[in-house]
Amino acid sequence: MKARRRILIITLCVAVFLAAVAMVVLLRKKAAPEAARLLPEADAVLYVDFGTVRSLTSFDQTPLPALAPGYDKFVKDTGFSFERDLDEAAMAVHRGRSRGETRYSEVLVGRYDQTKLGQYLHQHSKSTESYRDIDIYSIPVEERTVRVAMLAIDTVAISNVEDVAVIHGIIDRFRKVALPFGGPTLVRLYFPKVPLGSLLWSIARLPATQHGPHGQPSFFLPGGIEIGLPGQSDVVVSLRMLTTIHARAEFYTQSEDAARNFTEQTNAFLNIFRGLAANSPAHPADADVKAVFDSIKITQKGDRAEVLATIPPSFLRKLVRDPAGNAITGEAAAPQKK
Repeated sequence: MKARRRILIITLCVAVFLAAVAMVVLLRKKAAPEAARLLPEADAVLYVDFGTVRSLTSFDQTPLPALAPGYDKFVKDTGFSFERDLDEAAMAVHRGRSRGETRYSEVLVGRYDQTKLGQYLHQHSKSTESYRDIDIYSIPVEERTVRVAMLAIDTVAISNVEDVAVIHGIIDRFRKVALPFGGPTLVRLYFPKVPLGSLLWSIARLPATQHGPHGQPSFFLPGGIEIGLPGQSDVVVSLRMLTTIHARAEFYTQSEDAARNFTEQTNAFLNIFRGLAANSPAHPADADVKAVFDSIKITQKGDRAEVLATIPPSFLRKLVRDPAGNAITGEAAAPQKK
């Protein structure tokens, strides 16, 4: 009798354990990382697991070149280095409405010296506001105001949106614990589509028109090659590491015809590009780019178009190390000048 009771107890414990593991996996699949859940409503959301990227590329071993003016002093004053101390980054992109200006909100998770960072923010801010016991520093950057709030010992929120309610909303969501299914609409709708273990993912709502081929939205592939995208569609892009890096982009279009047109046009373009590449002199620096293009597969599944590709780790290292300086001085600094 005691033996049966012991077996029953052990069985129940194992069942409870397996149920807990299954629940954790289910929540992880459906719930985005907290940094992304804190973001406001946006036209696009980007999340990067820099901790994993760092372990794969070792980009923390070499300082990033040609960084934004004043970055060296920022590192010296705060003790924080993006390439060494940033573990997660979540960004919300707010597409310009009235004057065409794009604004950004970010949640950065990493290792901070709160005292040094607080002193730095206080020295450079024009004013400080306390909201729900959290200080918000307003820092003038040319014609914009960048608001920064230290939410926790490892989490900082940043926004250059004019409306202060945006960063107030981030703080409000941070104060509400245990909200695994929160976040902006795009994240709630599409994060379950992101493959488990993705180290980078982005979800965006494409506009009807943009400055691309024939007026539709566009995307630049390695080498500056511009590809037209289906307008008025939602796209989920992800990168994850298995034996190599697997990239996937899913376009949720308005109709089967839109998905078919995009699939056929992009396949035709890739065939032309591959033909030209095969007849041109090979260059060692182009080997990784060629490998990426050769791996691309585009298929239509109803009103959805799926793009798959494999990326050599060496190509990812180049993206992280070489263009990083230009990305920071160009992409990150440019929004502050608009």
